[in-house]
Amino acid sequence: MKVEFSFQHVDVSDALISHCQERARKLVRFELKPMDVRFTFSMQRHERIVEVRVNEGRRLFRARSVANDFYRAVEMTLNKLLRQLSKDKSRIKNHKNPDGSALGRLDLLNETQESDVDSLPVLKTG
Repeated sequence: MKVEFSFQHVDVSDALISHCQERARKLVRFELKPMDVRFTFSMQRHERIVEVRVNEGRRLFRARSVANDFYRAVEMTLNKLLRQLSKDKSRIKNHKNPDGSALGRLDLLNETQESDVDSLPVLKTG
């Protein structure tokens, strides 16, 4: 996982960088392909803004938070990202699961209809 930082209208803080690297380790459990994580810190008036972009293969995840403190904004942003990544991973995990995919549910429905047809009485002619 590659982590990058950019600061706009804010001085670079080594403590903030180390805090973000430590918190970004939680994202590793959702890594299916190599991830590129980019933190952007900016400030507008009295608001601290943190935006995090995660590129994983072809997928892009983004989260943005505004708070009075950069550390609080980082926590809020990473919580949003964890929620997005968790949902995406469960979507991928259940893709081939018959109960989780629409095609699998249709196959299960067809099997129950065929068993209903088999239980009908047979009329003999002739």
